[in-house]
Amino acid sequence: MSLGFAPLGVLSLAVRAGRVAGQGIAQAVRILSHRRAAHRLAQLDDRMLKDLGLTRSEVMGALDLSWRDDPTLHLGDRRHARAVGRSAVRMTIVASEGKRIGPNLAA
Repeated sequence: MSLGFAPLGVLSLAVRAGRVAGQGIAQAVRILSHRRAAHRLAQLDDRMLKDLGLTRSEVMGALDLSWRDDPTLHLGDRRHARAVGRSAVRMTIVASEGKRIGPNLAA
């Protein structure tokens, strides 16, 4: 009578299934935690959101995403895009004589 490798194959499949399920649960808990943080951001006033580099419509839009999407990733991407866009374009005001008359201004 030979057992072969079948029991080990079933065991490895069970371990893998448990690992995948555990990762899925951890991901769901992380997303729910981040969604709760986004709800706390929505409770801030507009001045505080501006200090963070966000607008109320961005926060509300992130909360309107599917429950499977992480709203804080969306907000981070929006904030980063705005910061990169702000620093990417610079201009200097120069008089006709070639003298600089103003500081570098972000567009």
